[in-house]
Amino acid sequence: MTNTTGLLRRLCIEHTELTLPDIMILENIAGQIGITAELTGTDVFIDSLCKNGSDSIVLAWAHSSANRSLYRKSVVGQLAYAEKEPAVYKALTGKVIMRDIRGISQEGLPIAQTVVPITNPSGKIIGVLIMEKDISAEIRQEEQVEFLSQTAEHLSRTLMEFTMTGWGWEEWLGSGIFVLDSKGQTTYANKHAVRMSAALYGTEALGGNFITALSYGSLEELVEGLKKPANFEFANASYMFQAHPLVTDGELSGCVVSVQDVTELRQKERELDVQSAVIQEIHHRVKNTLQNVVSLLRLQMNRSKSQPVQTEFATCVNRILSISKVHEVLAHQSWETVNLKELAEYILSNIVEGYSLSEQVIHTPVQGENVTMAAQQSVPVALVLNELITNSLKHGIKDRSYGEIRVVITETAGYITVRVIDSGGEEIIPRSVPGNKLGLYIVQLLICEQLGGQFELKRQNGLTIATISFPSRRREYAL
Repeated sequence: MTNTTGLLRRLCIEHTELTLPDIMILENIAGQIGITAELTGTDVFIDSLCKNGSDSIVLAWAHSSANRSLYRKSVVGQLAYAEKEPAVYKALTGKVIMRDIRGISQEGLPIAQTVVPITNPSGKIIGVLIMEKDISAEIRQEEQVEFLSQTAEHLSRTLMEFTMTGWGWEEWLGSGIFVLDSKGQTTYANKHAVRMSAALYGTEALGGNFITALSYGSLEELVEGLKKPANFEFANASYMFQAHPLVTDGELSGCVVSVQDVTELRQKERELDVQSAVIQEIHHRVKNTLQNVVSLLRLQMNRSKSQPVQTEFATCVNRILSISKVHEVLAHQSWETVNLKELAEYILSNIVEGYSLSEQVIHTPVQGENVTMAAQQSVPVALVLNELITNSLKHGIKDRSYGEIRVVITETAGYITVRVIDSGGEEIIPRSVPGNKLGLYIVQLLICEQLGGQFELKRQNGLTIATISFPSRRREYAL
């Protein structure tokens, strides 16, 4: 206790209209407030009304030794103005007990104040006994409860919106769920989030700050940055974050952050990337090897002066080039699928360029859809296209000055259909071709037996139409 009897009496004489017997009553009570302060763990004061009838003077003060005082220095002798201490004024003038009245101390701390009038034997109010306690922790707890209450309400609305828009609960199954306040502090975490928190920001879940952990400038930036799932790396672990805003009265009051541990998934992706790189390198080397074979065949072809021999060599070269193109595509694009239209364009232009004469004009349109087929199907289809286009050049266009070889690609009901159409030629070759028709025999072998499809060759309206059709997907290929 900081007051003395002499100081209390002097303050009463200078600032109040109390009589000596009244002052002695207050002196007696002042001698006991230290015990009250220790018992309640609060700051205890005695105030009396000043001569002006509105303000009061602090006559005595005591605080608990076990708890930190609300005041850094003594307030004895200071005035408590009526507008700042309405509870004290009401108790001094109205003979009423004021309980747990909230306010702000002179140090700027939130306090709860209980004020009890002190009367003399005649019932006159001669002062008040004031007990003040720090309620900062209670205020924080109430704010947290209020925030969680609002969070629960808005979270319910958010989840209802998710349900109405087809968003599934499975998105959060097994995820860490963090509820953040307006400052980015975690106020709630489920069991998965508690397990993740040590890796995310090195502390317990509650109280951890996501804005700091993820290097955002504010909650608004965090919500905007995590509007769509975003991947973050922590040491050797990978996590996928997504934020869902919580809005109160039109303002952002917090958010819900879902966190998925995708460490194992990222590891598998890296392993697949390595495998993909290896497979692409294999395709690249196969393509280079085939190019070397083509070079050797061309050298051999140029050494022969026989036109039939050179023709057969050229046919063989084109077959190898068709296979080489497939491996070129697989080396630089997806190694699971091949774009059939791009493959057909390459094979058609390459063969026509090698076979046509300088004075010939041959149009080579490739029409239809951008159909993709399984990589396993690409080599057989490339060889078939090579044979059909070569057949059109040999027997359709031949020595004509003008002609057209058109490739039309469609996909319907799980089947891919390719038509090679040329603008003229010889009589139609029967379906059951004799053994000396090697090209068409290769077509039947690859399409019918290997791809489980169909092959048809017919003449219609002056055009020769070769049609192949095969399933767009098949579980096994006899390659």
